[in-house]
Amino acid sequence: MTFPSKTFGLSALALAAAFGLAAPAAQAQDPVSTVVNTMQIFSSLDPAKVTDYTGYMAVVNMYDGLTTVAPSGQIVPHLAKSWEISDDGLTYTFHLRDDVKFQDGTPLTSADAVWSIQRLIKINKGPSNLLVGLIKPENVTAPDATTVVIKLDRPFSPFLASTPILMVLNKSLIEANATTDDPLGEAYVGEHSSGSGPYALVSYNRSADMVIKRNPDYFLGWDKGTPIDEVRFVQTSDDATVRALAEKGELGLSSHGLGNDTFEAISKMPGYKLIQTRTAGGFQIKLNTKVYPTDDIHVRRAIAYATDYDTIQQIIYPGVAMHGPLSDTFKDAFNTDIPAGEYNLEKAKEELAKSKYAGQKITLVNSYVASLAFEQEVALLMQANLEQIGITLDIRPEPWNRIVELSSKPDTTPASTQVNVSPSYPSPDSMFFNQYHSKASGTWWSMEWLQDPEIDALIDKSRAQTDPTEINATYKDLQQKLYDLQPDVWAVAPMRRYAANACLQGYEFIPMQSWDLNFWNFTWDCPAK
Repeated sequence: MTFPSKTFGLSALALAAAFGLAAPAAQAQDPVSTVVNTMQIFSSLDPAKVTDYTGYMAVVNMYDGLTTVAPSGQIVPHLAKSWEISDDGLTYTFHLRDDVKFQDGTPLTSADAVWSIQRLIKINKGPSNLLVGLIKPENVTAPDATTVVIKLDRPFSPFLASTPILMVLNKSLIEANATTDDPLGEAYVGEHSSGSGPYALVSYNRSADMVIKRNPDYFLGWDKGTPIDEVRFVQTSDDATVRALAEKGELGLSSHGLGNDTFEAISKMPGYKLIQTRTAGGFQIKLNTKVYPTDDIHVRRAIAYATDYDTIQQIIYPGVAMHGPLSDTFKDAFNTDIPAGEYNLEKAKEELAKSKYAGQKITLVNSYVASLAFEQEVALLMQANLEQIGITLDIRPEPWNRIVELSSKPDTTPASTQVNVSPSYPSPDSMFFNQYHSKASGTWWSMEWLQDPEIDALIDKSRAQTDPTEINATYKDLQQKLYDLQPDVWAVAPMRRYAANACLQGYEFIPMQSWDLNFWNFTWDCPAK
């Protein structure tokens, strides 16, 4: 990852090249419709409220941000064709394109962008924790129809990395559907698409499915291959159901949470393939530091030593070892001195003997997303290992929305929970702040409930620094202190895997949550038989 320069701008052609989009023009043919499997419900469609991978998958297809992210992790122009940053790092001036229209044909202007950012701050949910206390709504202004000026209250080094989530909504459309009790149109936005994105919402059943259709007037065009006209998202964590969709030839893309056998079986079916790539996140077991028995650091270390990393990384959920909380894809910020997890039952017993629960019968609650086969396998493996050191694992599978609900308070958050975590914006700050800062407590990201003043101070320090070398040095200190506190078991940096129709082309991993699932980047071009 690199830190962007003070000014940046690309033409539409250069932006296409950054994503590797040069391709022959699409030929007229029957509309392409395909099924995409998700393992979680779409809990929200509102860009001001999303927090998980399905929510971001929805908004990245229906909305556009001021900037976007290239596969390299670089922030590149999107709605903003260029920008400048003041010498003091407080004022960001974005110059918008003048050829963007919302899906209803209304021109997108800086007034829409200003209103959308102010709305995000006022709603104060989802990604707003990046802005609340950093930007006053009145300090987001539009001096003209194509200029947006954002003045920060203090220097904030990850700000530019967060600008892709500053999605622009159709102000006039939402205000026309707002009410006195709902002045920001939250009910309307939660059920409709109100953006300029490549796809528009057709239907939405929160607990089961969603359908989006191609926006033919999308400002970046559709000239890189055969576009996908309709995407039908089907929510299921049942591997047999996904296999059945593939057997009927209906599956375009699976979720990344299937069992190994299912990935292998689908990839061997005629007309299917396996997509596999590294990621910028990790699969971990979050340990609630505020409840029995994981409020004791020696219990947390015992759990870490009782984790069979090789079996998880090589068999259950293939990937590579993690060295603490940050992926090595953040090369400059990665602390190479932190060791990978060690499976050692004798050391686990020694740690347990140092704890305040030594000699007691210990029961540990472990939750995971129900119906995710690999998480069930991890739970059963942990249960067998922990039994050997005197800990009984109480396995409690839960639906994802229930895990999110439980995470809102420390006393309802399970003592341990299996979670996949990936950056919600392409900066190490996303991994540190969202999980470990006290101000981020109360979400599924932060089920550790760490609330450690020293950790808070280091995160705040990194955010106030402006020199990349100093920022990365602070990040390395953070990793060491987090490793010493053991708020998680960092189990594996998994390979991101999808079972895909052989006709689906264009997938490329992007180090930002669900930005790799923007279907404008995909084409439907079947290989010659």
